[in-house]
Amino acid sequence: MFHSIAACATVDDDDLNPPRASSRTPAQTGQPARQTAGIKTQPLQAAAKQPEFSGYGSVVDLQPLLALRQQFLAAQAVRDSAQARYQEADANLSRTRHLHQQDIVSTRRLQEQQAQWRNDKANLSTSSYQQQTIVAASRLQWGEVLTDWFTQPNSRQAEQFLNHRSQLLQISLPANTRLQPEIRTIAVDDHGRRDQAITATLISPAPQVDPITQGERYFFKTEARRLSFGARVSAWIASGAPGTGGVIIPESAVVWHLGQAFVYIKAENGEFNRRLLPDIATDNGGYFAAEGFKTGEEIVTTGAQTLLSQELKNLIPSEDDD
Repeated sequence: MFHSIAACATVDDDDLNPPRASSRTPAQTGQPARQTAGIKTQPLQAAAKQPEFSGYGSVVDLQPLLALRQQFLAAQAVRDSAQARYQEADANLSRTRHLHQQDIVSTRRLQEQQAQWRNDKANLSTSSYQQQTIVAASRLQWGEVLTDWFTQPNSRQAEQFLNHRSQLLQISLPANTRLQPEIRTIAVDDHGRRDQAITATLISPAPQVDPITQGERYFFKTEARRLSFGARVSAWIASGAPGTGGVIIPESAVVWHLGQAFVYIKAENGEFNRRLLPDIATDNGGYFAAEGFKTGEEIVTTGAQTLLSQELKNLIPSEDDD
């Protein structure tokens, strides 16, 4: 059932037979409703609601990745040193061979240089194998992307985590579900509140599935909020199914009466009509309405509670009425 309040002042034409108090609005009494209530409106914006399913996860402690980075860079330093020694031994062996061909150095000296060259080459191979082992073990746990980030000496992505500008999340999906290829972001919150969720950006799939549900896991990063390491987070992931068209109802526009949610819409004739909001589906900054509203309709964002109070007050019969 719709109720209305006029938007601008009108003049009573029937002073001899004034209307009953129960039906009189501020506009009908000659008071501009907009001025009285401080009413502000805005046009409804079109929106689409994407079907979602829920997942869960946690904020990852970065200590293992920091240890990986330190271990790899230490191995890199050892390899660089071994590389330098090998290059020196290779150059020395080349000179010694040339001198030996000219009978300037002895065969024994050539043999000693060859032994040194073989030793330095073996050390270089060993240090290379150590790096490869570190990288292979990391990829089994963290995947290729995170491993690459944390094993590069000047990785901008790793620096974001090290400087606490980004936080790493590991999200588990329900069994028999997977992230659609076009999905790059999800919504997460550490208290299970969809209306206060922040955005997390996909990094890569995780190599290991969830040990409990056997669902796929993915790594995400977020920069919007500082979350404690180990904190459990709820996640909402778009399913990839076609979205539902509708409008976004601003949170400030909603008023409650007898357990139901209402909003006020400005009609073409300047009246404000109270309209039921049957489905309360939270969205960023308000509520999503799939039906009952049209894009471009003027909705009251400030003053709706005052309009409701005036409307309910006018429903009370005046003591002067017989």
